[in-house]
Amino acid sequence: MLHYWLEFEESMGKVWDKYLNKKVHKFHEEQRVYFEDISKSLHIFHRLMGGEKAKELQITDKRYVETSRTLLEKISFLGKEFFLTWQDEESVYLPASFAYFDTKEENEMLYYWLIALATQIDNISNNNLIEKNQKAMKYLTKRYSGFDIFYNKSTSYLMDKYEQLSFLKSLEEQSNKDLIDDYPNPLWIYPPTITLNYANNIDDENKEEPTREESTDKSEELHMKKQTEQIDDKHETDGFLAFLPESLMSIFEQVNVDRCEDDSFDEDALYHAEDLDEITIGQKQANLSARIKMDLELMPDNTIVYPLGKGHFVDEWDYKKSDYLLKYAHILPQVTMNVVPIDLPQRLRRTVKKIQGELDMLQLDRIKNDYLPYGDELNMDSWIEYLSHQNRSMHHQNFYTTYEKKTRDMSTLLLADISLSTEGGITQDIRIIDVIKDSLMVFSEALEKLEDKFAIYTFSSLQNKKVYFNIIKNFKDKYNALIRGRIDSIKPQYYTRMGAAIREATKILDKQQSSSKLLLIISDGKPNDEDRYDGRYGIEDTKKALEEVKKKGITPFCITIDLDAKEYLSYLFGRNGYAIVRDGQKLPKVLTEVYINLTK
Repeated sequence: MLHYWLEFEESMGKVWDKYLNKKVHKFHEEQRVYFEDISKSLHIFHRLMGGEKAKELQITDKRYVETSRTLLEKISFLGKEFFLTWQDEESVYLPASFAYFDTKEENEMLYYWLIALATQIDNISNNNLIEKNQKAMKYLTKRYSGFDIFYNKSTSYLMDKYEQLSFLKSLEEQSNKDLIDDYPNPLWIYPPTITLNYANNIDDENKEEPTREESTDKSEELHMKKQTEQIDDKHETDGFLAFLPESLMSIFEQVNVDRCEDDSFDEDALYHAEDLDEITIGQKQANLSARIKMDLELMPDNTIVYPLGKGHFVDEWDYKKSDYLLKYAHILPQVTMNVVPIDLPQRLRRTVKKIQGELDMLQLDRIKNDYLPYGDELNMDSWIEYLSHQNRSMHHQNFYTTYEKKTRDMSTLLLADISLSTEGGITQDIRIIDVIKDSLMVFSEALEKLEDKFAIYTFSSLQNKKVYFNIIKNFKDKYNALIRGRIDSIKPQYYTRMGAAIREATKILDKQQSSSKLLLIISDGKPNDEDRYDGRYGIEDTKKALEEVKKKGITPFCITIDLDAKEYLSYLFGRNGYAIVRDGQKLPKVLTEVYINLTK
């Protein structure tokens, strides 16, 4: 009997919850439209409406708004959280789905309206919310009749369905301060959320340089923008232990234990993060995976990274100021010493042999000369022409063909990104960095066959203070076993300050006397660093650096294994200035094929 009443109570609770949600939300679930289903069209529309090319379209999470609520909303504890459209300097943030209207066409049109509105609004704040939205609305409705019809119809519909939106009838009498905390209007763009940048709020003295071991931890990506709150958890005296058994006292005397921290790994961290309204972050970089270091009988790594001088500075572009930050990024050239020379690995010999055979068939390095009195081969066309001539005594007996070596006036600099992300795996046994090293070896073998001049450098960075520029092969160096040893010793390092690395590579390549110059860039992701370089700032600086490359008559080209790179690489390199390798294991072969096609 008790079981029956419990089931009945649960069933009634579900019915009551469904009723409240339907009454409070008033959504048309069957007509719901999702951002992911039309994201490609929205990106194109954003560009067509004049949206900034470097800006992205992303999904936002719900935001807490202290507003007046109906009785049903108070009973159901709903009506405090809303999905608002907003933008900052890097992206436009849109809700994951819309179901306000009773047709899918109108819900889809709402996305296009908000994107068009965002292209006309900049520097929106709590003090100019009404003015900015009204000005953009009047411009769009006056210029585009379709938007005029949609806005008038949707405004009337929303005011009838949501009595809290009645303020739209008398906007002239409202103040920005009142509307910030009033019922949100789905047709408006709102100020950005208040977030704290974790990287910029930690003292430099408390920072630790990331290591290779840290990059091996598996990570998941949260595909939405969250509000955050930062707390100070650096003090290790917090926490309370309710009892002190004698068995624990001996541990406390030897080990510094932070009792307020749970060091267990949460396997459902991504699920829990999506469910949180606000994410609280601390300043301690705790490592949740325990590691044991043991003294093993292994061959020591005798390689050392040797700095070449104190380095020098290059400029960096600040798109907000539309000007250069002079001598801002510190370039630190370095070379790896004590490397062990190696032969070409057995796993690559078949690929190299196949590519070299293709180069022989293409005959890129030979010029054919016909109708010679002597040469390498008999020219059958010339011989038949001689036999068919009526007066053979007057005909020149030039029956031979010879091939002369052609010198290609070409200089190529290959610049490889070796940031921490290259530690990631393509398969269970193959990392991105392994494929990059194989690509450099295969590429070098091919160019050695062509006798083309080439150089290889790698780079990584730690903010603007340390941009490491690693020398693998200079233009003057001969490709040999030592160069292969340097390639084999490459290890993933820090971050990707691509603009500074490109400027340094451009200086080196510009000094070459060749008539044709090519800058090949290998990367596995977009420009980023610990500081503000992550996001649009890094994209714009890289874009400016590539413009400087082209002004010097150098051709830049990027090859990446980042499947999402099309969104930003077309903006950086142009439509035909990059190649995306979907199967990372094919990078060694693709890199050489791209080079051959670019230099035919």
